[in-house]
Amino acid sequence: MQAPNSTDHDDALEKAGSDMGSLFDGFFGSIESLRQNTAASPATNDVNATIANISSDLWAPRVERLEDDSAITLTAHLPNVPTTQIHISTDTPGRLKIYGECNNQIVYKRGVDRVTERQLGQFEKDIPLPLSACVEQMTTAFHGPNVVIRIPKC
Repeated sequence: MQAPNSTDHDDALEKAGSDMGSLFDGFFGSIESLRQNTAASPATNDVNATIANISSDLWAPRVERLEDDSAITLTAHLPNVPTTQIHISTDTPGRLKIYGECNNQIVYKRGVDRVTERQLGQFEKDIPLPLSACVEQMTTAFHGPNVVIRIPKC
């Protein structure tokens, strides 16, 4: 069996880099084309809303998991998500689901200009739990933009 030479390896790396470049160029090029099309006819399209809808599918909040012998502590960072829109479920055995929805709109007025900033999106985190988790004794606390979930172990 013949060992691959470094030229073959270099060619494979170059092709992989080219493929990733094409992927990124295609994604960001499509967003840029939305901006250009909207600039041509701003009354018919709202590019910011379109981009918000695209990026809302990509939003996933950070969840930090700390576990010791007595409990599991999960801290989810959920900025601008109202507590009434956060749902925590343990309906599926061995799983914890955190679901939330954000639909905020802030309007800034600068002289005669009006700027509207929207944050739209939803998320669902499905977190596996060990068999020793006592979900019946779970506690939830809201600390600013963070939700802290503590699940003792049986």
